[in-house]
Amino acid sequence: MNHRALTISLLLVITACRTKPKSALHLDAAGTSLGASEIAIGDPVYQPVLLRGFYESEGGWRWTARKFAVAIVPPPGKDATSLLLEFDLPVEVTRTIPAVVLTARINGAEIGHKRYDKEGRHEFSSAVPDVLLTAGKPAEIEFELDKAARDYGKNRELGVIAMRVMLTHAPTARFDREEETERARQGYRYLLAKRNLLVPAEKQHEMMKLFHEIPVWQHMFFLNVPIEKNPLDLWMMQQIIYETRPDFIVETGTWRGGSALYWAHTLNGAGLEQSRVLTVDIQDLTNLAAKHPLWKKYVTFFLGSSTDPQIVSKIAELTKGKNVLVTLDSDHTMGHVLNELHAYAPMVTSGSYLVVEDTHMDGVPTAPEFGPGPLAAVRKFLEDGVSQPFTQDFTREAYIMTFNPGGWLLRR
Repeated sequence: MNHRALTISLLLVITACRTKPKSALHLDAAGTSLGASEIAIGDPVYQPVLLRGFYESEGGWRWTARKFAVAIVPPPGKDATSLLLEFDLPVEVTRTIPAVVLTARINGAEIGHKRYDKEGRHEFSSAVPDVLLTAGKPAEIEFELDKAARDYGKNRELGVIAMRVMLTHAPTARFDREEETERARQGYRYLLAKRNLLVPAEKQHEMMKLFHEIPVWQHMFFLNVPIEKNPLDLWMMQQIIYETRPDFIVETGTWRGGSALYWAHTLNGAGLEQSRVLTVDIQDLTNLAAKHPLWKKYVTFFLGSSTDPQIVSKIAELTKGKNVLVTLDSDHTMGHVLNELHAYAPMVTSGSYLVVEDTHMDGVPTAPEFGPGPLAAVRKFLEDGVSQPFTQDFTREAYIMTFNPGGWLLRR
């Protein structure tokens, strides 16, 4: 995936954010169909899932017509699901209509109705029969008022002022990891759409170049050990580790050991005390990091080339049958990265990631004189048959600046 292709893909996301779908089935899979269980009606990011009956955003809310509909993905989990609509019945309606009845339908089936005769803030809620919902699939939720006021100035119906609509599970004392993880992923999809709606691709590239050239990443420490990473990428990696719960994190390019120590710290904090970090480099500069108790417990260092068949074979044997996350951050020339991709891709387990770092070097590019490099290797890798189980997960680029654009590869 080259710089031009990346820019085009980002512009497609922006265009999709501004396009109103005809139905729930029209929502595309490129990241702008947010897969959200909760929608802030006034936020332009959610425009693609407002199916009909909404007028222009007024900041935190929108006027509706008599009928209005949204597309929402049910939250994961098997607990009972409820529908909630937060809205305001304004004086513009109540001064001409003494009362309205609001009816809710999901995929065409009525689930409840309620009468309202007082202006002000209201919440409509109703239980949702499980038979009306399909996990992971958007449901069409339609609301209908039996009466509507008239805005003669703009020649349109006036229904209610809608603020928020959501599908949610009733609060429970138990902790549902799947549900909490999906909530985080919805947040990333929202951030990605919001970013692409507000910040043109060229501006994002300028910010990334500035961040790289300052250079923040050359003056970072983790537990006083040097670590040359984008801190926003580190934050995303801890979320991936929490979600995927790897038995092994395989890292190529150890340098001073700061990142391996960070992986160890994250594993420890997530309670993954049996998990381990395997890290490879052609030189051993880990003297300081290796003194830390977390290193001694979690990290195994391999001295040599990350593409040395003997080292690859040892790591493959250690990780066989285990849940594996791989991150590549050694020699950034295209040929070397491509060899690493072919060597380590088979170790990555379904649902986990193969992270190709520093694709910004020849992608944005932050190093115009360098290349072909990591992004060129990713593009080549995704073109061949070996890469078929992998897809680029752009939601992992939600924090505006990443050194790995197009390099977060999810194994399906």
